[in-house]
Amino acid sequence: MYVYLDNAATSRFKPQGVYDALLYDLKHSANSGRSGHADAVNAGLKIEECRAYLLSALGGEGTHSVIFTKSCTEALNLAIFGFIKGGERVLTTANDHNAVLRPLYELKRRNIISLEVLEQEDDGTIDISKLGEAAKRADIAVFGGACNVTGATLDIAEAAKVVKAAGCTLILDGAQCVPIRQLRLDDMGIDMLACAGHKGLHAMQGTGFLAVRNGIDLRPLVYGGTGTYSGSVIQPVDIPEGFEAGTQFAGGIAALAEGAKWSFENAPSTREKFRKLTQQALYDLKSIGCTLYSTNSDSGVIAFNIGTADSGYVATLLDREGVAVRSGLHCAPLVHRKFGTLEQGMVRVSLGVETTPRDMLYLCSTVSKIAKKVT
Repeated sequence: MYVYLDNAATSRFKPQGVYDALLYDLKHSANSGRSGHADAVNAGLKIEECRAYLLSALGGEGTHSVIFTKSCTEALNLAIFGFIKGGERVLTTANDHNAVLRPLYELKRRNIISLEVLEQEDDGTIDISKLGEAAKRADIAVFGGACNVTGATLDIAEAAKVVKAAGCTLILDGAQCVPIRQLRLDDMGIDMLACAGHKGLHAMQGTGFLAVRNGIDLRPLVYGGTGTYSGSVIQPVDIPEGFEAGTQFAGGIAALAEGAKWSFENAPSTREKFRKLTQQALYDLKSIGCTLYSTNSDSGVIAFNIGTADSGYVATLLDREGVAVRSGLHCAPLVHRKFGTLEQGMVRVSLGVETTPRDMLYLCSTVSKIAKKVT
């Protein structure tokens, strides 16, 4: 038996439309936006169709634009380095991923920004009222909708409300929360949303995007050919073309459209599945005697340890039994600092849309067997 439980790193399941879109592009390869022949035009149309669908699904039609990137990390870098001019007060949280923290700490190191990091509560969550108070001391707030380590979630609507009430520009890391957490860009006042294509949207690695509110003043990170203003050696800054220099991953973006459509349509049933399976697994792992770092049953993410056993060792033993999980620090050092696991790390289980009750029973029985060996 083989159980894949590392979906927070990358989803294993892909809808058939993702395969079909990618294969079609491989058979009809063309450089979108660079040539006028039929295949190039068709590739460009599929990119625009994906852009339009994402804006529709996220509630950003008419208010936001989508810039395609190769990952959520690149999208966050574009939002942070492309928007910050210098002198801003920036707020983030200790639940955030290094894709947020490292750009911000680099800007702090250069004395370009001042940075406040809001600590978690004892249960690993972020207090919304404290977030709102901290936002009053900031110009920009950058944080995620769900912690990639423990699965701790934010009420995105309420978090956005208090941040916007304080007058902050809001940049949201959606890597672990789209589309499982419901959000609407315009209604919630989210200025920029960074997303990965290969996680909850069940598309390809190498795809991501940044949704940007109209009127946001961005600078490109990558300079080069855009297919527009080609008579000038100066980089255009029109969104999106000026921010998508170079050949687009047309097949990946077409596949992203198919993955996103499937994922948004199935999000309600996915949420309910995650809630039920996670709730039961949390109970079972606690009964075994594991140390649990997750309390939220909605995210499909469970972090735990077995006594003082190294998380990497436990993950290796699980792998030998056919259970794929992730161990270590998960690119989120401030989470581990909070829980005192910088040396031990944590074992992280993350569910996918194909995860079954039998899979979770096998996980828990295997953890029980391993616990007897290492404790």
